[in-house]
Amino acid sequence: APLFERVLALRPEEPQSRRDLALTCADLKQYQRAVDLLWEIVSRPWDARFPAVELIALSELNAIAATCGQPVNLSQVDPRLRKNLPVGLRAVLTWDADNCDIDLWVVDPNGETAKYDHPLTYQGGRMSKDFTAGYGPEEFLLRAPKAGSYQVKINYYGDRRQTAIGPVTVQVRLITDFGLPSQKEQRITVRLVDRKQTLDIGSIEIGSRK
Repeated sequence: APLFERVLALRPEEPQSRRDLALTCADLKQYQRAVDLLWEIVSRPWDARFPAVELIALSELNAIAATCGQPVNLSQVDPRLRKNLPVGLRAVLTWDADNCDIDLWVVDPNGETAKYDHPLTYQGGRMSKDFTAGYGPEEFLLRAPKAGSYQVKINYYGDRRQTAIGPVTVQVRLITDFGLPSQKEQRITVRLVDRKQTLDIGSIEIGSRK
């Protein structure tokens, strides 16, 4: 948390500085601080290179408030936006370098791939806006996933950095029952070196729901 507080002080113009700190605070059970930081993302305007980041922050804010098990003050949040929208499957991609275009792909049991140029799937999956500059997050949501295996991939599409900076580190969070008390999460971190590289990150098995 102190490290991310320092990052926020250094880079307040980037919403990811607040989001990283907010999610860390939630992990530390500092739920009020987490909600307040996420609301700052929702309520402020951001540069166009961070498309729809406020929608992702809003869903995380409502999920934390609904599942933390203790009261949090939401008086600053517009009442029209106070609604938890749980989903059966969520995948979130972030990375640590600006001026990189890295894409999240999710292949469902039907063989259909959700990605930046095919954001909506037959089953009801939705991929968020494409981040073509820096950091993400890119998010895949599916409210009621059918049983089967969901393959998660990342595509290192492009890079406008000076190559001397070094490889890019990416993290994928794979979450089932997001926004519910039964939520479970797996985090996967990898380093990318070669542009145009596509990696199979992992998979989630969804069982039959009765």
